[in-house]
Parts: sequence; structure tokens; C-alpha cells
Amino acid sequence: SKDWYEQVGFAYKRGYEGMHWFALGHSEIMLHPGGGKQDEGAPTIHVATTALDELFARVKQAGLQPLDHQQPEVSLDAPVVRPWGYREFELQDPDGQWWAFTEASADA
Repeated sequence: SKDWYEQVGFAYKRGYEGMHWFALGHSEIMLHPGGGKQDEGAPTIHVATTALDELFARVKQAGLQPLDHQQPEVSLDAPVVRPWGYREFELQDPDGQWWAFTEASADA
């Protein structure tokens, strides 16, 4: 999954023994080898960003397919606008984990 995270825009920081650390802005995540695929009841990881359009363009340029969890069979050409006003899109990583990227206000 390391390559997928770099395509999304996470900066690779370090890794050893199958564990990998990535940065996204001032945040950091660590990938740890698991015992198998996620089950359907697994949570979606939500990431708020002030640069949603740039992130969307980056993942499209990397050949990844942004999705809408409400219509996963439909390819997105832009982030969706939810009835409550949020703009977002989702991706599924190679391990089956769902990620939702939501636009955050600059002062959030």
C-alpha cells in the first residue's frame, strides 16, 4: 500500500519491518501489517483538508479513482456536495480500507 499513500499525497517519512510512516501536512499516520482484509463493518477514515480540489486532481493524475460511497459504481469528475454542504470524495486503498477526504475551512 506504500505506493498508494504516496500517490494520494502522503509524504513517506520512514519504515522498517513492514511498518511505514507518512505525513500529510502536520499530521502523521503509520501503516502496520495486518492479518487480513478489512471486514465490511470496518470504519471509514476521514481526513479534512483545506486543499480538496488539489488533492482530487492529484489522485486523478495518479490514476486512482475517486468515488462516492453513496454511488460507488459512479466515477467522479469532481468532489460531491453533500446535502449538509460538505464537499468530499472517497478512495479505497489496496487493503480495502475506505478513506473519505472532506473540505475543511481554512480556520478549522
